[in-house]
Amino acid sequence: MNTIEINDPYIGEWVTFIETDKTYDNNPIIDSYCDDILFKKVGNFYYRRVLEDSRVDIRWFGASPQGVIDSTAAIQQTFIIADRFNLSVTAGRGTYVISDTILIPQHPDFTFSSKTYDFNESIFLIKANVTVFKSGYYKNGQLISSIETGKDEIMSQGIKFGNFSLQTNFYDIAHPALVIKDWHQGCRLFNISSANFSTLLKSINNYYTVFDDLRTTHQHDTRLGERFIFSGEMNLNIFRSLIAANSLVGYKFDGPLTACHFDAVSIEGVTTGIQFNSSVYNCSIVNSYLEGFDRAFEFNDYINNFTIDNNYIRFVQPQHRLIKYKGLPLNNVHLLPNNTFIGMTDYQQLFENIENDYGYGMEMSFDTIHGNSINDLLIDNFGANFNINAKTKFPSYLANIRNGKGLIPGNYSGQYTRGYDGPSGFEPDSSLPGFLHLKTKIKNTWTQIIYVNLEVNVQSGTRYYKGFFVGNIFYDFNASGVSATGVLESHINNNDGTIDIKRPVSEGSDIIKITGEVRLI
Repeated sequence: MNTIEINDPYIGEWVTFIETDKTYDNNPIIDSYCDDILFKKVGNFYYRRVLEDSRVDIRWFGASPQGVIDSTAAIQQTFIIADRFNLSVTAGRGTYVISDTILIPQHPDFTFSSKTYDFNESIFLIKANVTVFKSGYYKNGQLISSIETGKDEIMSQGIKFGNFSLQTNFYDIAHPALVIKDWHQGCRLFNISSANFSTLLKSINNYYTVFDDLRTTHQHDTRLGERFIFSGEMNLNIFRSLIAANSLVGYKFDGPLTACHFDAVSIEGVTTGIQFNSSVYNCSIVNSYLEGFDRAFEFNDYINNFTIDNNYIRFVQPQHRLIKYKGLPLNNVHLLPNNTFIGMTDYQQLFENIENDYGYGMEMSFDTIHGNSINDLLIDNFGANFNINAKTKFPSYLANIRNGKGLIPGNYSGQYTRGYDGPSGFEPDSSLPGFLHLKTKIKNTWTQIIYVNLEVNVQSGTRYYKGFFVGNIFYDFNASGVSATGVLESHINNNDGTIDIKRPVSEGSDIIKITGEVRLI
């Protein structure tokens, strides 16, 4: 088989071409392909450049690594040629000037083959206030932006894109540096850094995509921009080793998340760390570093399941909050015990409630070093009607629903919850000896139903009180049935609107022990 050697004018090296009539994707070579870069025609014979790892180098098409000549057109041409023959892209390490948007051709391939763009730790020096890379597709033979297409109309599989830095002499570039859309199975963004871009990435409707080692900051003093913006649906994504420093919002999600995982994510020097503006389903954040935030997590829609586990969390100022949430039914958040809290002076730093209409599906577990009683958690900002699980010392803290069948995600007004630290849902007040007085954390409403089943041991014997309150009227279970009686009374605590349950007359002797349950149903 014949070969020829040609000196590449851009890289100054001799390269080998092999005689063949087939392209890299095994189609016939035609004269229009013969650009003396990948294909060459000598007489009646075609020759194809011998490639290493099926990759083309942007330098072959005129991109200059010296950081002086504009390489925009050469890089775009490389992407087009690589896409035509199903090749990957690389670069000689250096600095490349870019002055306009470069389109990344979509790669619809349901065999899930990979297509890699690895720029060998090069620097892209951005000379205009533009988006640098954007998803594109071919329409009537022209490569155009795919951002305006419908959901999943033109999708990609297997794209691996990264290993470069973005730099600029501008104070700030307002356009997102990268905009990708409809990247699915096998796609990955990796090892990308930027400085002085308000937004590094705008991601639209990407499934199964891995966002790995993306680092972005703003070198100026003022927090600026939303570093990562995710819209459309986000399913089965992994967010790993991400940094979004010195920003107003680190990571903003405007569409629903399902089965997404955050690992080793940095939330530092931000007003809001991660902002969720749509529903969250079965997501988690682990092994991450949170410091210097005003609000680490902001939930503005349903939280169907979100787990916070094994993170380092440092509060810098007492007014800073870990979670800002909107109280909604079905909320279900798990703050697990192996998170480390530094600088937390008050449990109110854990939560900020947008309103107080609902209980809200929260489970919190702490190490015993964090206090003597989780009654400290029962503050107005937490929402209405919480359930405390006191089976362990400094245990899980639950809101909304917990019964004998286990945890059921939230319900309106915290139904089926109990109130105080303990399995009985009340705390006895013994300030008046001989009088039955129970404190609860149930917020008063005129339509609520509260189940009461008490055994009161006094020196003279045992008394039983069984029945329920409808509003503030107690209905007693007795031998003749159910009847409204004044055996027990419901009193509203004027300080916080919670209910105390009292018996209007003395038990006749000192109370030794009270067992049973008070439960909002």
